[in-house]
Amino acid sequence: EDPTQWVDLLGDGPRGPVEVIESEATGVTAISDKVLKVLSDPPYLVNIELQSSHETSLVRTLWMRQVLLDHRHDLPVSTVLVLLRKAANSPSFTGAYERHLPDGKLTNRYHYTVVRLWEWKPEAFLESGPALAPLAPLADVDKAGLPDLIRRMAERINHEPTIRAHKLWTATFLLMGLRYPAELTARLLEGVASMRESTTYQMILREGREEGRQEGRQEGRQEGRQEGRLKEARHFLLRLAEKRYGAATPGIMAELEAIEDPERLESLGDRTLEPGVTTWDQLLQSP
Repeated sequence: EDPTQWVDLLGDGPRGPVEVIESEATGVTAISDKVLKVLSDPPYLVNIELQSSHETSLVRTLWMRQVLLDHRHDLPVSTVLVLLRKAANSPSFTGAYERHLPDGKLTNRYHYTVVRLWEWKPEAFLESGPALAPLAPLADVDKAGLPDLIRRMAERINHEPTIRAHKLWTATFLLMGLRYPAELTARLLEGVASMRESTTYQMILREGREEGRQEGRQEGRQEGRQEGRLKEARHFLLRLAEKRYGAATPGIMAELEAIEDPERLESLGDRTLEPGVTTWDQLLQSP
């Protein structure tokens, strides 16, 4: 939505008209099928990479994509790495990447821009235009400030054409799931008229409710009421925690499966709402 707004806010090169073009690189590697072309003089490409999880080899992957785009289009490429949440962060994301021979000789160096959303003020996304407003809840804002933020977002988004407003609110709902519990997000957005009218949003809610009902019925029939409660609590905890801390490793799954007390699992679910608990290890070490 409106690529010019993305380049104006997140880009670090000269400005100019922006168009979305085919990357022409999807057959070679896992790269976005679209890339932004800034029609300055001379033109250049902007590749915006949105990242929500931690990847140890991400910097080298970005380097490969940048070189590939440069080769395919014969244009310089500006890479912007947008980290959507703290779980995706790494000390290695310095904005520069170098390769050296064993004797220390430099063979390659490339630069990229790192955007850590939680370090930005939400005003940056609200003032840039409606297309970037869905990123505002992932910026530097606490839960107490979310109701006012949603109200300010509505002032920007609800003036857009109906179909576009629906898309932007649905994007907001999905992005907030990276940081906030689903129940909190649904409660905050339930008063937004465009959300109530969005068929995509309503479909997501219906699927979630039906999935919960089906699991509850299956658990009740197969394993009895107590076992059903245990699995429901474990499933609910896993869903909440993975939104905050990332996918559970096999070791974490083993620890969760070893907990046979549904009240313990429910208590851990409540702990995911506490700002001081930021990792799986901290959560599972809770008293």
